Amino acid sequence: MIKMMILAPRRTGMTREEFRRYVVDVHGPLVKSVAEVAADIRHYHYNFPVPGASDTAFKHPLADHLDIVIEAYFASIEAQRANMRLPGYVQTVRPDERRFADRSRAVMHYTKEIPVLRGERTLRRTFYLRRRRLGLSRMEFQQRWLEGMRAIFREERRPAGLAGYVHNQTVSAAEHPDGEDPKYFDVIDEFFLAEPDALDRLTGDPELLAATRRLERELLDVTRTRVFVGETVINIP
Repeated sequence: MIKMMILAPRRTGMTREEFRRYVVDVHGPLVKSVAEVAADIRHYHYNFPVPGASDTAFKHPLADHLDIVIEAYFASIEAQRANMRLPGYVQTVRPDERRFADRSRAVMHYTKEIPVLRGERTLRRTFYLRRRRLGLSRMEFQQRWLEGMRAIFREERRPAGLAGYVHNQTVSAAEHPDGEDPKYFDVIDEFFLAEPDALDRLTGDPELLAATRRLERELLDVTRTRVFVGETVINIP
């Protein structure tokens, strides 16, 4: 199974509140109402930014240009691409996307989800959008980042209030031809929070913070990392 992740800003002239209302009350029900489109989607989640949120733990800038992170699960990349060619998508769903999203600035990733800490998928989530440093291949970066974060976020020292943690690894350039473009990220870390301040509490674990920052300096283009603190709305469970 693959996860399609779309990072998108709202349409010009629409407030963040209007955008969220339209997605939840209009677009989401529309997608579910087109049976041939909805049948291919295994899960479909909307993540909206939490007002006033910040990255207290690691001090990365917010992805404040984004108004939504969409997660849609399909059996395969081919199934997702076929879904976008269906008459119901082309004639009904796609035209509606232009009514709320700035498609010209949206970025879509195909990703595979890999667990770091297993646990409950809560409705409060924090996403770290990561790009590798120059000189590393995507595959090398993804492998080393996963190994490093698994060594740091071990089950026996799971931070209080952290329900779970997965890596969303962007798939290879062969399957995602535009993946080498720097507008794409290589890994999107997704933390599931049982308590809203779970990541903020990491300030009380200087050893974990220091280890994470060392790994960031070793592997990341740290100027590109952005944080999206989200509240999740489930459209298709």
